Amino acid sequence: MKWCYKKLLTSLLVIVFIVSIFSMVSFSQDQSNSIFSDLPQNHWAYNAVKFMVERGIIAGYPDKTFRPDNPVTRSEFARIMVISLNLPIKVTDNPSFKDVPKDHWAYPYVETAKYYLTGFRTQNGEYFKPSDYAVREDMAVALVKAKGLQNENVDMNVLNNYIDKDQISKNLVKYVAIAIAKGIMVGSPVPNSNQYKFEPQGILTRAQAAVLLYNVINAQATEEKVTYDDNSSSGSNQQYTYPVPNVTAYTKGDRVVLIWNRINDKKLKGYAVVISKNNSQPGYPQDGCLTILSDRNANYIEIGVNSKYKGGDFGVYVKSGEEYYFSVTAIYEGNIYVKGNAIKMRMPVIPNYFEKPSVKYEYKDNKFVLSWQKIDDPRLIGYWIVISKKTKEPKYPDNGYLVFINDKNTTQIVIDNTIPYKNGDVGEYLKDGEEYYFSVTAQYQDRFIAGNSIKAIYYSNLEIAKLRPKLQAKIVRWHGQLYINLKWDKIDNDKLQGYRVVISDTNSSPDFNKDGLLAEISDKNITSINVKAKDKYLINGEYKELKRGHYYYFTVYAIYSDRVVGSNVIKVKIP
Repeated sequence: MKWCYKKLLTSLLVIVFIVSIFSMVSFSQDQSNSIFSDLPQNHWAYNAVKFMVERGIIAGYPDKTFRPDNPVTRSEFARIMVISLNLPIKVTDNPSFKDVPKDHWAYPYVETAKYYLTGFRTQNGEYFKPSDYAVREDMAVALVKAKGLQNENVDMNVLNNYIDKDQISKNLVKYVAIAIAKGIMVGSPVPNSNQYKFEPQGILTRAQAAVLLYNVINAQATEEKVTYDDNSSSGSNQQYTYPVPNVTAYTKGDRVVLIWNRINDKKLKGYAVVISKNNSQPGYPQDGCLTILSDRNANYIEIGVNSKYKGGDFGVYVKSGEEYYFSVTAIYEGNIYVKGNAIKMRMPVIPNYFEKPSVKYEYKDNKFVLSWQKIDDPRLIGYWIVISKKTKEPKYPDNGYLVFINDKNTTQIVIDNTIPYKNGDVGEYLKDGEEYYFSVTAQYQDRFIAGNSIKAIYYSNLEIAKLRPKLQAKIVRWHGQLYINLKWDKIDNDKLQGYRVVISDTNSSPDFNKDGLLAEISDKNITSINVKAKDKYLINGEYKELKRGHYYYFTVYAIYSDRVVGSNVIKVKIP
């Protein structure tokens, strides 16, 4: 019975592998007869590709190309096999390969497909080389094993007709011989001779694979290339089967609904809902996620237009009328991610849809730059730049504005503190080292649409910001008395001359010249002072005492030979 099951599984592997190797990006059925722009009729692989396209076995890319010369890496080779068959994921307690650890994206696929693949055995351990390209002898091993022919007797003299037989890895020679003898892979004739070339180390391209499959699939170094027998093991390498989510989808009004099977597995931690614009087999974490569901019983989610996404290839929001690949990744203990099948769906078209700005920031040439995507909409009038100290999702007009941009082609602005802010909670100018919420509101003809909010520490000039002391405060007990310990990071700069500790009981931004001088320090190695009640500070030529139980604002100014740079401000109660 076990033998029959394995025979059936390997037969299915061959059939589905044919389908899957070309399904990285698929057209809808009405596009399966498309003529590929990069595959003319006189191309050597044209008939093979056309044959498979007409039967729905393979497909091209959304731009109507086939990309016949695209290579396939060994890790992609493993992923294609596993995803194509929807094989139950099998991993070991200890990874089989040193270069495919548990946190590698291809780890579960390499472990699952291990017995159909090749590896590299060295004195230092076994390696898979996931980033290397798959070669023709790898395909020979996979197809021979998939058809259950690895134990067949074969006349090795079949290789004598091949001028490059010595280039076959020694442990793979039998597999190549079987592939040739069974007509699975034949190679190409050498002009003006009776011999052939197998090209065992030739990089496998999509076109080459198409011809191999058309012909009835029919199917360096000091290291030694080896295969792995399908023997059960025990101990630390005991295999564990992780159930795979089976995803279906449909539209419901203005939403796409995903449904998947409930997984009853003690190691399951939850599910990640994954969407991609370009990857036909998206998975978490490499393709980001819409949300992570910690409810193990969850098997349903509705996804609407403007749903916010994290880490994807299409911006921050899901858009009306756009096509996406939807999937679900099951998350297991030990950071094992098992992704389900993907469904290509178009988001419902909402007639009254308005695109949101997708906002991000960076420091460019030491300047704070806010940017967003270009919105192509005839109803768009312009953009309002909005900032808030307290509101997590600021928008215009509720939170005021820095500036209005009426050039619809402008998609970024340098915020350099030269323009006063209007009607917000940030004051006229931003303060260096303070944290703010930044956003952009798009103004359309009849409404305002706020984009996402970015939380960031602002510096008008990042180079100057590196010169700022970073002030901290804590209560300490010394000689039985409570003190405030003010401490800042040491600054290594040749131009530094010392520090000035400034205090105020009313001004939340103590001024270097106008507010109280608590201490003036010329020793650059001193980076802290203790402060207690009745300590004196100088203001307007008069000394005053700190009052117990009162709040004060403290800051530190670094004195340089060419400038004065203030630190952040701390409000502390005198103990």
